[in-house]
Amino acid sequence: MQAARVTMPMLLLTAALTGSLLTYLSKHFRNPYPPMPLSLQGSKTELQDVLGVTLGIRRLAADLAWIQTLQYYGTPEPGQTDFAFHNGMGVYADFLDHCRHVSRIDPYFTYVYYYGGSVLGWNLNRLSEAEQLLREGIAHNPTEWRLPQYLAGLAYQKNHDSANLMKFLESITKDPECPLLMQALLANLYKKQHRYVEALRMWERIYSSGDPSYRQRAREQFQAIHALLNASKRPPTLTK
Repeated sequence: MQAARVTMPMLLLTAALTGSLLTYLSKHFRNPYPPMPLSLQGSKTELQDVLGVTLGIRRLAADLAWIQTLQYYGTPEPGQTDFAFHNGMGVYADFLDHCRHVSRIDPYFTYVYYYGGSVLGWNLNRLSEAEQLLREGIAHNPTEWRLPQYLAGLAYQKNHDSANLMKFLESITKDPECPLLMQALLANLYKKQHRYVEALRMWERIYSSGDPSYRQRAREQFQAIHALLNASKRPPTLTK
């Protein structure tokens, strides 16, 4: 009985202190993440997302959702040719939903905007969806100066402005965090413009990244461009 009398005041004191602490935190610290209902909306939400948001481990939940996004985009679609698959083309109708699934959990996971915008804008040719995703990234990360650059690059792509698109790609590929697919795009543009030496250097850089999804493609491009380079140096033959 004596123990019960001692325990009850302690419980009341603990509850009062906890309530005061929560009140203080709510007034002085703003939760940087979206409200739980917004974070968990969408057709791709799973139990692991609910647990991650509820337990305060959003980064881990977003990482898991991002892995699922890459698995989705890295799986061949029915009827897709090997050429289309290895060059990142296809339909992948749910790709934007997968990217938004990640960004709703953690809107500060900036790579989802860079990679997702690049895939949508250049590989899948869905420029409006790419623009939507990049603008969402800018809204959540206004100091991330590279996102507006990607948005400008989309405008060059949309207007078929090859010269400024080339300048944009040459600028962003200097960034160590630039997605490999953008580096591959620049290499292909170099090849298209018969700038074979620059194309070879870019594919060599891509190969050196060690990414297994690009190594075979880099080997094939390296051989093909070497053949084009040798052919361009071959003296013309006389016609009979």
